[in-house]
Amino acid sequence: MKPERMALVALLVSALLGLSLALAGVPRSIEFTGGSMIRIRGENLPDPQAVESLMERTLGADVWVDLVRGGLDLKTQLELTEDQKTAVKDLLSSEFGIPEGSVNIDALGANIIAVYAGQAVIAVAGAFVAMAVIIMITFRRKVPVGAMLLAVGLDMLDVFGLMSIFRVELSLASLAGILMLIGYSVDTNILLTTSLLRRTEGEPLDRLSYAMGTGLMMTGTTMVPLVALNVLTSAPQLYQLTMVLMFGMLSDIMNTWMLNAGILLRYHEKSRKVKYHVAL
Repeated sequence: MKPERMALVALLVSALLGLSLALAGVPRSIEFTGGSMIRIRGENLPDPQAVESLMERTLGADVWVDLVRGGLDLKTQLELTEDQKTAVKDLLSSEFGIPEGSVNIDALGANIIAVYAGQAVIAVAGAFVAMAVIIMITFRRKVPVGAMLLAVGLDMLDVFGLMSIFRVELSLASLAGILMLIGYSVDTNILLTTSLLRRTEGEPLDRLSYAMGTGLMMTGTTMVPLVALNVLTSAPQLYQLTMVLMFGMLSDIMNTWMLNAGILLRYHEKSRKVKYHVAL
């Protein structure tokens, strides 16, 4: 396949995923929508699944239970009224023998949500800028640097598009996965760029094939445990984290080995022609 067609395929897929993101949006978890947090502290805690089932029946809404050090954290997107808070404490006391003093219910209001959202934007933007600076210092050529930044940026876009299609929530766990993907995407693009532009032995396509084999092996060995963890886990945070990482790695295959590779092959061809004419 010609370099231009390789890049075009990747761009078309990213455009479709971007359209899905624009139309449907990404579902957000309680950290980014607001709701209520029910904290249970103490010893001899009840089964988390039993607590979750009871709370969902009582409140008529989804409830997520996290097992934390010293207790349980329950999250719901409902903003509980004072009567509901009292009813929850009474129910936990009667069903599981949990003293009312061991139960604390807080609202996740607009101020807290704004803090989470602001920190998320700063984290992603800061990671991307730091990555861009390192790439610029390392390679110092506009086209390779621009191609890498484009590939990493489209990886992020594709991940959000796939989250929109498969309704994977944007949460603190999925945000952590997105930050991990920035580093992973840079690794594969640096592997490609170094092999194609800095090495001189063999033909460009041979160097590309070698780098691609190494990169796909890295992706495959990472995907296997992620798939296993995703299938075997019941924790929503791990599900969100592994889904985001798998989405990102699939997107990275396309954006690194089709988009970036296509751009760099074309750039290498033009550079070689310029050097040939200068030599003449």
